Amino acid sequence: MHSFWSAGMAALTALGAILLTVAGAAHAVRHREHRAVLRGHRLLPPSVAAPAAGAEVLVGAAMLVALLADPASTVLPAAAQATLYCAFAGYTAVLRTRRPGVPCGCFGAGRVSWAVVTRAVVLAAGSTGCAVLGAPGPATDRGACVAAGVVLAMANHLIPAWRRGG
Repeated sequence: MHSFWSAGMAALTALGAILLTVAGAAHAVRHREHRAVLRGHRLLPPSVAAPAAGAEVLVGAAMLVALLADPASTVLPAAAQATLYCAFAGYTAVLRTRRPGVPCGCFGAGRVSWAVVTRAVVLAAGSTGCAVLGAPGPATDRGACVAAGVVLAMANHLIPAWRRGG
């Protein structure tokens, strides 16, 4: 049973790491847009945009490297990733409650929705599970978990695009 849960948590953690890395890179490339979104949120100063993007890339990439290279070293990056997703969940929940019409700023999503909050909570839970249970031992199992994370990341992007008709 433990290996099943460990693999599930590792797949969610890989998904979270991929999303963090891609989002951080996009925020870094589109830094003006990222600052404008934060300015519209009116919760944090736009000056946190660059450090936030850097943290996303750093934590996401560290998590992917740890998952693929050294399962014994996943505790710290998984805990950091869980903390980041908890912060995102809290931030988006406050936005959804206090400013429901503002743009999300994540992956071209429109307005902040409860689905965005839920995604952050699920990814925080998966990362916490990976920190507690550890990544699966054999490299083939970890590779399968990362592959599952890639598929989930693609679904995270493609399903909303399909619903919009584009």
